[in-house]
Amino acid sequence: MMKIKLINGDVAVIEPAYNCVFENQVKTCTIADGEVIYSRNNKKVRLNSLELYDWLLVGWKYESVGAPKDELLEETLYTRYFSHLDKAYSDFVMCPKIDKVERINGDTRRHIIHASALNYSAHHGGGLFDRIHITLTDTPENGVKINKVTIQKGISDKESRIQYRRES
Repeated sequence: MMKIKLINGDVAVIEPAYNCVFENQVKTCTIADGEVIYSRNNKKVRLNSLELYDWLLVGWKYESVGAPKDELLEETLYTRYFSHLDKAYSDFVMCPKIDKVERINGDTRRHIIHASALNYSAHHGGGLFDRIHITLTDTPENGVKINKVTIQKGISDKESRIQYRRES
């Protein structure tokens, strides 16, 4: 389990997810492979993130202090927002980044998020990557609303390495 203290004092929790079954008044729970629960303010969201799941179970033991935890949080947030996209964009799952977060009128609960990721198929195809850019609004009253989606075709090797965080 990972606890994250947010600037506003709230605590968010990320932990492995479990599947539970009741049989003959006995509850049996097994860990859900590749799934995590993101909890904040008594709201729980079940997310698919094999990388974060693996890290929570064993990866943290081998990790140095620094950026990888930030990257895992970015992946989790991206996964939350990615689930609101049309299925036509299902290939854009590699190297997710939260590029920018803007508060709406200074409110800590209302944000405009700018996110990006690379297409998975280029990873195996040997061609140039495409990059998706997503702009969305996340507010308590309206939830997640996708405002704009653009695809940048055939980005350069340098740009894809930056997205991979191999260059700055």
